[in-house]
Amino acid sequence: MWYSRIGTFLLILLVTLSTCSGDVNNSTRTKNKLNILAIFAHPGKSHFDVFKPLLEELARKGHDLTVISHFPRNEKAKATEPLPNYKDISLYTEKNGILVNVVDLHNIEDSYLKIFRDLYMLHYMSGLSCELCLSSQAVKELIDSKPKFDVILVESFNTNCFMTLVYKLNAPSIQISTHQLMPWAIDDLGLSHESQYIPAMFTRLPRPMNLLERTLNTVTTNFLSLVFHTIYNWRDHSLAEKYYGPGIPSLQSVSNNASLMMVNTHYTVHGSILYPPNVIEVGGIHISPKVKPLPKEIKKFLDDAHDGVLYFNLGSMVKMASIPKDKLEVLLNVLRSIPRKVIWKWETDDIPNIPSNVLVQKWLPQYDVLNHPNVKCYFGHGGLLGLTEGVQSGVPMVLMPLYGDQYQNAIAAQARGVALVVKFGTLNERDLRHAIDEIFNNTSYRENAKKLSKAFKDRPSQPLDTAVWWTEYVGRGDGLPYIRSERANMSWCQRNLIDVATLLVAVSLLVLYLSYRVFKRLATSKNTKDSKKKRD
Repeated sequence: MWYSRIGTFLLILLVTLSTCSGDVNNSTRTKNKLNILAIFAHPGKSHFDVFKPLLEELARKGHDLTVISHFPRNEKAKATEPLPNYKDISLYTEKNGILVNVVDLHNIEDSYLKIFRDLYMLHYMSGLSCELCLSSQAVKELIDSKPKFDVILVESFNTNCFMTLVYKLNAPSIQISTHQLMPWAIDDLGLSHESQYIPAMFTRLPRPMNLLERTLNTVTTNFLSLVFHTIYNWRDHSLAEKYYGPGIPSLQSVSNNASLMMVNTHYTVHGSILYPPNVIEVGGIHISPKVKPLPKEIKKFLDDAHDGVLYFNLGSMVKMASIPKDKLEVLLNVLRSIPRKVIWKWETDDIPNIPSNVLVQKWLPQYDVLNHPNVKCYFGHGGLLGLTEGVQSGVPMVLMPLYGDQYQNAIAAQARGVALVVKFGTLNERDLRHAIDEIFNNTSYRENAKKLSKAFKDRPSQPLDTAVWWTEYVGRGDGLPYIRSERANMSWCQRNLIDVATLLVAVSLLVLYLSYRVFKRLATSKNTKDSKKKRD
């Protein structure tokens, strides 16, 4: 019948329109899909945990990811969330392992001279990660295949050697720092060190700084940059030519040309710094927007702690069982004496004389624990992942920094009135007990923590969304000619106006000299005339 034919025609028309619409959407999706390379060759798990949510979110959005790291997705992760467009190139070897539970607390020093040891360890670790990555056959095969990447993500930490791969692939790059920017990264971006009010990495200087501390900060900042741009860069360039042949340009010059820098900080914690448009703060990028349910044993322990809980965790890298006996005795005595429950991360089964108020676990879902309403104090080491989780949760802290950026993170938190800092080298019962009692009993710390948490979370968009948007922005390429600061490609003399100051001094001296010559000539001429008159 006629209406049957009309119905059939309309059905065919709808299917055709749907198909065409699907083709358009598919075409748009293909056009916007980026091919992304991520190079995160440092073997520290805490570092990779910062980038991991960004990489997985980019894959969820349909972009193709090739990830060079020591942390390939395991079978459980793949089964939970298959991401077929996420490809791993693993650098992991059983011989070298990864940096988890490796920091021996016997080796921790509080001396300011430890800066030289920190520099040595950074140099050693960067050499190891450079060798593993640049010598990898899988990485070489990737480079030799000459793939076209829209954007390359690379960690900004203790080496520029991975700029070799950026140079070989000739793609726009984004650097990502898991912590406050290193002095050499600030140089590469052409930024100001702001030494007058921002303590540099490794300095352990307070906020605010007095005249002598600002002087020390300035000297230390320039010393650190000098060491990196000579000793580190010489070694990095040597390794680059060893594995990829001669003709590699200065790796610092490749780093200078990075399109963007993402920094895992936020001004609410580390202070307001003058950044150009291509430096983006994404502090808290690793923090999940949802708090997950706690395991039953932990939940019951926390639920029953009506007087409040002290959460004690020194992070993934510290081997807690390596703590010297005298300091362990201090910890046990203090924890035993406080009238509250304690939940403590300890990675072995042999902790002696566990107090009855303490629950020990080898692993803890830290962010979920911190969000339990009965957790009133976080005792940590000031690592940026844990510290930002504490800030986001609004929990005041006792911080005992051990190495690296932890000192500056802890000092920054203390300056905000949300933490007290204790020294590991001189740890004693009186100071530790006083710090814990202050955090629990002085309400100002909790009030400040709540205020800081509110400011930390109050942003135009979530840090992960911000990082995804900027990655796609660089991948699209439209804004690349405009976003970078011209200062990044200037020499040290130019960016600090040394050449201008030299010219002004030279001109001033020339004017003074010419003025002197003119004055002298006039004076001589006048004296000559006066003498002639006298003779006449």
